[in-house]
Amino acid sequence: MTEANQKILNRLQDKLKKSEPIHISLPGNGLLKIEKPVPFLLVYRLGEGKDYFPNRLGKAESAYLIAEDRADGLMRKIIETVSTLLADKFNGFLILETWLSPKVYQSPFTIHISQKRAIDTARKLDTELNKIPIPSWGKTSVIKKQQEPATPEAMQPLLKKEYIEKHGITFIGLEIAPVYVNEATGKPYPLFLRELRANYSKALRKSFFEFIRLQTSFIASHFQMLGTTIIDDKAREIDRELAAYTKLFDFLMLVTPINADAAWTDFEKSNYAKDPVFHYRPMPVDPELIKRKIYNLPIEEITDPTIAFLFRDKRKEIDRMLNMMQEREKHDFLLSSLQLFGPVSEQLLDVAKALLVAVDAGNEAASDAKRLTAAEFALMAQKELKWLRAQDSSISSNVRIADDIEGILVSKGVLNINSGFGVSKKRAQPLLQHEIGTHVVTYYNGKAQPLELFSIGVPGYEELQEGLAVLAEYMTGGLTASRMRTLAARVVAVQEMISGKSFVETFNLLSDKYAFTPHSAFNICMRVYRGGGLTKDAVYLKGFLNIIDYIRKGKDLKHLLIGKIREDYLPVVQELIHRNILLEAPITPRFLQGDFLVKLEAIKKDGNIFKMIQQ
Repeated sequence: MTEANQKILNRLQDKLKKSEPIHISLPGNGLLKIEKPVPFLLVYRLGEGKDYFPNRLGKAESAYLIAEDRADGLMRKIIETVSTLLADKFNGFLILETWLSPKVYQSPFTIHISQKRAIDTARKLDTELNKIPIPSWGKTSVIKKQQEPATPEAMQPLLKKEYIEKHGITFIGLEIAPVYVNEATGKPYPLFLRELRANYSKALRKSFFEFIRLQTSFIASHFQMLGTTIIDDKAREIDRELAAYTKLFDFLMLVTPINADAAWTDFEKSNYAKDPVFHYRPMPVDPELIKRKIYNLPIEEITDPTIAFLFRDKRKEIDRMLNMMQEREKHDFLLSSLQLFGPVSEQLLDVAKALLVAVDAGNEAASDAKRLTAAEFALMAQKELKWLRAQDSSISSNVRIADDIEGILVSKGVLNINSGFGVSKKRAQPLLQHEIGTHVVTYYNGKAQPLELFSIGVPGYEELQEGLAVLAEYMTGGLTASRMRTLAARVVAVQEMISGKSFVETFNLLSDKYAFTPHSAFNICMRVYRGGGLTKDAVYLKGFLNIIDYIRKGKDLKHLLIGKIREDYLPVVQELIHRNILLEAPITPRFLQGDFLVKLEAIKKDGNIFKMIQQ
């Protein structure tokens, strides 16, 4: 044993005894990484030639050894040190060695075992690996029992059978056939490999969890707790860059007219017969240059398949937004909008039309005599922001009043209000909870996470965001007949626009058939037809209906507030929470505290949108 090797082993023993994270570089580009003491170790022996799978995939786990099996015996000494100390600590230890098979046409996965104690874990691994779809293979995994511990071709066993039995170690060999490699080129199929890696990682963790549950004293409540808990530097850098490129432009502001008042005046003068002409802010960026930069980001080099998925999904969304900015006021804008926000389903359209028929329009033109100006509403907003600061001191109480804003909106955690904006006192608190209680709160909850992605928004987050925001209005008594009709009319207007109807035709439908005032009908159409056709406004009602269904199923709302996410991201969010990468949401909005919670119970018992309309 050389002096250098002995230093490595001494350092390893010291860290294991102190339960400290281990990250030790080894000769020949090897690496030992154990984020926290766990009763398993994934092992891969480096050999000649390139390997696109077992080597890279191991780096997605929380405890692995990737090293050359050198004549000095360092690799075996490391394995012995780790396995014996942790076997004593947890009353059991699993070594899973993976290697690449030279046999292309054998089963994609062959599980080798030589111990009775390995059978349950091997069966679980076999079950999970067989769930992975691989072209031309019905059954993707087989178990092979033998007398001696398996080993890669032309290599000696990592540990002798006697040593394994003496120290209570379970050993499993996993042989992987290169079914993901194109035989003609010798290179992997990239998209297939990506899916294979993600499914393979889940299979490993579930198998480790099965071993831990049955054969050790280690405590874990979910298999994802066994995954890596660290976001590496490369992932953090890509997250920062994606966020930076997103912040170069404000999508909604760029597709919202800056001449809405003047356009309304002209439309009114034309006796509502001529489609209005809208003007927009100049484009501050060259979309093609940003596209080039986001596709140069090396997301394929990220070893964590979940983090890589998040980044690829966000890159795709940025790409689509950039397309829309290039296509503003052109035909393809609508096509990109449908990709980004989705179409209107038949079921959603039916609900929207039913609401417009069932809910009495009343005197829509009448308004509360007591109205707040933009400045007065801004003061209320600042008080609400200061109240939230008790939960998170990083929250800014800044509110922006400006002429270049249409109505009211939140951008990057800041509330923006048009200087001519006015709102009734009755609508003020529900509107505060919509904008601040939802959009500002989820922005800062997202900022509390280690990935900026959760504050700038994952792709498609708008549906859940707006659904929560409408829920906030209901919880604070602001989901009036007029408001519900507006949400329903947006859905109908989006569908009319998708169907090829002009601005004037949709305006006439809303004003003539559904009794909206001309100004209200204009505003609804302006929001829908802006930019060339923005389908986003249909997500308010759609998101609210989904939230009602979510609550009726007894699900917890807290994870929905963790940042700007979408509902089908919840499994990803829960996985990252189990892995201690994401934190629980630090801020709870006012509408989900105190007496307001009574309304949640009412929704659970009989959540029906037609019964939720308030006076």
